[in-house]
Amino acid sequence: MSAHSGEGMHQVADNRGAVELENVTKRYGSVVAVDSVSLSVRPGEFLSLLGPSGCGKTTTLRMLAGFEQPDSGFIKISGEYVQGVPPYKRDVNTVFQHYALFPHMTVSENVGYGLRQKGVAKSEIATRVAEALDMVQMSKLADRKPRQMSGGQQQRVAVARALVNRPSVLLLDEPLGALDRKLREEMQIELKLLQSRLGITFVFVTHDQEEAMSMSDRIAIMLDGHIEQLGDPESVYEHPASAFVAGFIGRNNFWQGVATEHGARSDDGVDFVASRPEEDVPNGQGALAAVRPECIDLSSEKPSQDSNLLRGKVAGVSHFGDVLQYVVSAGDRDVLVLTPRAHAARLHAGDDVWCSWAADDVYLFSARQADIVMADAADEELVDE
Repeated sequence: MSAHSGEGMHQVADNRGAVELENVTKRYGSVVAVDSVSLSVRPGEFLSLLGPSGCGKTTTLRMLAGFEQPDSGFIKISGEYVQGVPPYKRDVNTVFQHYALFPHMTVSENVGYGLRQKGVAKSEIATRVAEALDMVQMSKLADRKPRQMSGGQQQRVAVARALVNRPSVLLLDEPLGALDRKLREEMQIELKLLQSRLGITFVFVTHDQEEAMSMSDRIAIMLDGHIEQLGDPESVYEHPASAFVAGFIGRNNFWQGVATEHGARSDDGVDFVASRPEEDVPNGQGALAAVRPECIDLSSEKPSQDSNLLRGKVAGVSHFGDVLQYVVSAGDRDVLVLTPRAHAARLHAGDDVWCSWAADDVYLFSARQADIVMADAADEELVDE
């Protein structure tokens, strides 16, 4: 074998499971669902496409699967262009939210169905089905029917059915959405451990930011058909690229105002000093300041600082296990504060309090992003009502 051909084989092996989108656009009539998206997914990576409904994440996944074709741009899987290649000829498999298991078939029969359709030998089917069920720890339930299993067990069968084809990329479209909270959290851990053990590339679609944060190597946060930010969970949380990301990943308290030499002054008179603003907003220009709830300290006594300080009254206290959530009413606005139970001051509704925070904990954005953030906040209030 020549050195050149050996190098080529090594390159293909290295590329197996790599996914690349190059300026991919998808339109439905006048609606641009995906707008010139470019993205590279590394072999063996767990990448989540995260965003609100209508952001383009599911359309992107469907184009990777071959159920939709891009109007422009290119998609490569394992180094090969896949435009026009039907789903069954792509080296990918998809797990959907609704598992679509055949109710009249056993677990083994469901998992081996695709292999039987492809005409794979019975002996090989038996071996590969056993291997796939072992991967998801479902070997003991091989002879059960779907109706005899829990939602989490059915989810594992759906994953095994996808893995039995030994794809280089597994696409998961909100596969945990139908599970209750406790089971969903358990399956998040199991899926991540499975992906780490197998080394298969996972592209995972979700609208649940906690789910994406707990499972992903990197997260692509989408908005209006484009990627707003791409990074590892810590980066997108600690250093959001936009006010939308700051509000969508975790929670934030936002104040509109005007930029000052050291930060911003809100419309209701709160002075913010920001030591590491996310944007360099010119002095006097419209600004948007943000502080995460867990970064705010509460005290009955006034702290010895003149900025990053707010006086209010406790409007409500909620208990979330090891965390207490306070809602502090300050003038015409409510401020959300999260405090570990072990460090909580045991304040009660009606108590006068001071809110304070450090300059390192202030995010500063330009006012051009305020419309998006405030619109999202208004939508949340309507949902709560």
